Amino acid sequence: MPFTELLYLEEQENTRSLLTKMSPQERKLSYRRLIDKDMIGILTIIEKTGDTGLSAASKLQDVVHEANVLDNECKIDERIEHSDETLLDCMVISSSSSLLKKFVEHVDVFTTNYEQTEFAANIQTFIKGENSYEIQETDILMLIDDARTIIPQFPAFNYVYGSYSMEQIPQPKPRKQREIIPRERNKQAPQKKQPEKIQNVEKEEEGIQEIVKLMNDVLNTKCSQNNGKPIKYYDYIIDTDSFANTLENMFYFAFLIRDGLAHIDLNSKGEPLIKSMKNQTLTEFRATGGVNAQIISNITMEQWRRFKRPGYIQQYKQACVQ
Repeated sequence: MPFTELLYLEEQENTRSLLTKMSPQERKLSYRRLIDKDMIGILTIIEKTGDTGLSAASKLQDVVHEANVLDNECKIDERIEHSDETLLDCMVISSSSSLLKKFVEHVDVFTTNYEQTEFAANIQTFIKGENSYEIQETDILMLIDDARTIIPQFPAFNYVYGSYSMEQIPQPKPRKQREIIPRERNKQAPQKKQPEKIQNVEKEEEGIQEIVKLMNDVLNTKCSQNNGKPIKYYDYIIDTDSFANTLENMFYFAFLIRDGLAHIDLNSKGEPLIKSMKNQTLTEFRATGGVNAQIISNITMEQWRRFKRPGYIQQYKQACVQ
C-alpha cells in the first residue's frame, strides 16, 4: 500500500468521531498501518539510538492500546466472516510481544543507585540555596514540611482490649474435680427374663383331635342327610372365603382317613366321593389285614376359584358364629 494512502487514512481516523464504528475494511487498514508504520518506526528508533529501555516500551504501549480498541469493535460473527482481520490482529500482538521481550532483556534494574554522600550533598545545596554561609544545625528544620509528605505516617488506632491494670490480674478458674461414686457391690443383678414356654406336643395333638372330631361330626351329619350315600369331596372341604382354610380342611381330613373314620373313592367321572365309616365296617376291614393310609389331596388356586357354593364345613362354622 502506498505511503501517501496510509497518511490519508491516519488523518481520517483522527477526525472521526469516537461514536462512529469502523468498517471491517477500515480496521484492516488500521492493522496494516500499525504493522507497516508504527512497528517499523519503533525498530528504526532502536537501530539509530540503541534505546531499548522504558521510553521505547512506552511507544509500544500505544500500539497495543490501539490494537485493543480495534479488537473491541469487532464482534464474533464478523471475526468468522473476516478471518484475515483476526490474522492481522495476531501479527500485531506477536510483533509487540517480540519487541517487549527485547526491551525486558536490555533493561538494567541497577541503573539508579543510591549514594549516601550524593544524597547529603543535594540536601546541603537545597538548604543553602543562593546563600554562601555555613549550614547551622537549626537549618535542618527547613525540611520539616517536605518530610511530613515523604515519611509515611501510620493511621491512629484504638486498643481493642482497652487498658490493662496490673493490680487486677484475672485469676484462672479452679477446675472442678469429678466425683467418683462407688458402685454398690451388693446390688441385686437384674433378673433375666424367662423364655416363653413352648407349647407341649400333647396339647397340639389335643387341638388336632378336636378339629378332626368336628369334621367327623359334619361328615356323619351330611351322609345321614344323603341317606347314607357318599357325598362329593369338594362340596365338603371347600371354603369359598379362604384358599388357606380349604387347604387346612384337606390336611385335617387326612386324619379321618388315617383313623378309618372316613372312606374316599372315585366315581365313573373321576370325581372323589367320601362317606363316613361305621365302627363295625372298620373292625371287619382291619380284621382281614386292612391298613388305613393317610392321604392328602391337592388343589390349585384356579380350581378353587371355580367353586361358588360354600362347603359343608364352611357352612357349619358360619352357623356357629351366628
